[in-house]
Amino acid sequence: MSSGDLKHFARSEDGAITQFSLLWLILTLAVGGLAVDVSNGYRERARMQDAADSAALGAIYLASDPTTTIQAATDKAIALAQQNLGNGSDQVVTNSDVVFGYFNEDTGQFQTNYSDDENLNRAVKVTANRTSDRQNETPTFLTRFAGHDGWEIKTSAVAEAYIPACLIEGLSANGVIDLQSGNTFASGFCLYAKDYVSLNQNNVFEPGAIVSMPDVSKLDIPASGFTKNDGLKESLRTAFYKLRIIERINQVINSLEAGTTFLPDYITDKTIYTLTPTAGKVQTSSFEPGKMYRISCSDKSVTIDGDLLSENVIFASCPIKFGQAAALEDVIFANTSTDASSFSAPSGLRLGKDDDCATGGGAQLLTLGGVSNAAKMEFYGGQIIAAGDVSFSAQSSGIDGIAIVSGGGIDGTSNSTFGHCGSGMEDNISLSYFRLRL
Repeated sequence: MSSGDLKHFARSEDGAITQFSLLWLILTLAVGGLAVDVSNGYRERARMQDAADSAALGAIYLASDPTTTIQAATDKAIALAQQNLGNGSDQVVTNSDVVFGYFNEDTGQFQTNYSDDENLNRAVKVTANRTSDRQNETPTFLTRFAGHDGWEIKTSAVAEAYIPACLIEGLSANGVIDLQSGNTFASGFCLYAKDYVSLNQNNVFEPGAIVSMPDVSKLDIPASGFTKNDGLKESLRTAFYKLRIIERINQVINSLEAGTTFLPDYITDKTIYTLTPTAGKVQTSSFEPGKMYRISCSDKSVTIDGDLLSENVIFASCPIKFGQAAALEDVIFANTSTDASSFSAPSGLRLGKDDDCATGGGAQLLTLGGVSNAAKMEFYGGQIIAAGDVSFSAQSSGIDGIAIVSGGGIDGTSNSTFGHCGSGMEDNISLSYFRLRL
């Protein structure tokens, strides 16, 4: 090649890259590489958050079972996280990253210490880590050529176990709650109906009372309902939750019979003694405090004759009738009868001790059927869990601590005051619900 050819080649711009275009190529590769690596980092963070969420919910669900140890719940949380994150994630969530504690409703914070003076729910915090200390950073691709080998990512989730307010103290039904006129609902008292709530007029809802259902437009009231029911509009809430305890009544009864979960402290003898009715009746004097009994149900129904039952767990499989002005204090009465009136009383049945919401003294009726009470029923830390309908007519000043959960509907009373204890309901039979908080 001659010198002229070489000069021509050097001057030629055909197929050559300019300095400017080379600069743009480098910038494009750098921005593209950064975009790829940043997107990958955000994608991994989302995966880690999902893993922490599922692990926290799984851990608190298992920990709420009295038969499951904290370590077993922790192990399951770690396994869930690794399952969501895939291979090579064994150091992302470790034993020390699963911490059990409490969620403080007042401060909205997770804490590990407990105080009786604080509004706390059992909770668990799960933290997912990809850090240099653990040598598991999220790797980069193109930006590593600029000396950035990986992203450090840390995320966490807090899940809590809680019981909806209506299940602690209030009326909850899978069907309709039908209440009449002239009732007063104290602050904190809660109504929940999966179908709808039906009210007449002249009811009073104090500030803080709750009337909830999945579709509040289904509220059944007269045309003047809002003007004739003081505070009703302000109390309305949209809510939906499954009444889990209804589907598990048999399991609860089995646990009580086995003497495991749900058994109250006042039972000192776990032997189940059989009582055989005489002329269709069992006397309250036949029940000794601290013991468990099974009523032999050869008759179509059995009447509990007498004034007071105290400190007993009782099982039956037929309709049970209480005598006039009967009272239950520190009693769980479980009935597998599916009769619409598996528990009934002519008048004056009292569930719980009239003790101004003090600890203890409550009573629980648990049935696969329904409950029917004619008049002047009283609740003082009283609970009814029924797979069927519940109907009751209460004494005007006889409700101070009531929790009714019905798999059907609740047909209620008129001219009563539904007081709200906020305490003294500690022996209620309930199942936890679970949600993410942070």
